[in-house]
Amino acid sequence: MTAIYASDKNYAALTAISAVSLLKHNPGAKIVLLGYNLESDAQELVRSRVEKAGGTFEYKDVSSAISELKAKGYAGYTSYAAYARIFIPQVLDGEGRVLYLDCDTLVNGSLEDLLAMNLEGNPFSLAIDCVPCAYKRVINHPLDLPYYNSGVMVIDMGEWRKRRCTERFLDELANPKGPNILGDQDIFVRVFPNETTLMPPKWNFISHYFLFSYNGVARVVGGKRLVRFTEEQYREAQRDPRIFHFLGNTLGRPWYTSSRHPMREAYRKAAKEAGLEETAEQTKPMTADYKLQYWLHRILPQPLFDVACNCLYRLNIWRMYRV
Repeated sequence: MTAIYASDKNYAALTAISAVSLLKHNPGAKIVLLGYNLESDAQELVRSRVEKAGGTFEYKDVSSAISELKAKGYAGYTSYAAYARIFIPQVLDGEGRVLYLDCDTLVNGSLEDLLAMNLEGNPFSLAIDCVPCAYKRVINHPLDLPYYNSGVMVIDMGEWRKRRCTERFLDELANPKGPNILGDQDIFVRVFPNETTLMPPKWNFISHYFLFSYNGVARVVGGKRLVRFTEEQYREAQRDPRIFHFLGNTLGRPWYTSSRHPMREAYRKAAKEAGLEETAEQTKPMTADYKLQYWLHRILPQPLFDVACNCLYRLNIWRMYRV
């Protein structure tokens, strides 16, 4: 198993914690770190944890490729390192499959079935994101097509190269049909809507799934047809989530002391197992809108929360983008 992360200096500790959690359940895996201006001490921080956990480590510097994108004025969402994933088939050899994970993940079981999933001839697999349907108007993406999350990917390297995915991604980045507010993710959604295999939610269990019912998720994304997974798959994900993904600030990211996330204690334990206890004790207050979401979930019946929170999401989209 080859698992790939991308990081700059700000995310090295989170990467190490995620990698150690992966190796705990998938012993002997190879961890490849794609670095953007990553200092040697940050590289060593990840390397030492990976090797202590029984994995093998390889470092690939993608700074020059990403610096070219930055020089052209392309925006980085949270970090320019997020663009590193588009260069994976260029910097790694082989024709097989690899797994990419964002550093804000925690692995909770074997990933063998994920890597063995049927990609239906497509170059990669992505899971549905709980992004309001109205957001697609902002990036000029059809409302009747799904919106995916690029934080966990199974990549068929041979098929990716065959279809020139990196080149097509860069073409769209240079000539955008809409703003790329969420960075690379918006481009994956626009360029490859018919070449993406759906990843079931158990493999990318986003924080929203601790809050919403299946019908609530459908309400947010624009209907059950756009959820693309069944209610049974949603229940399975809740019973047996294999990869937790702490995207956005929903419930507060679990490495902050202010977090109300159900995985807060589990994350503290994972950080301790990686020898990085201090990483899970960072201080950052929850913003008012996420506090409101948390308390609405505490006090409202589930169906009413699903409706109320969807209205808040739509209001925020209108307030920020006037769509």
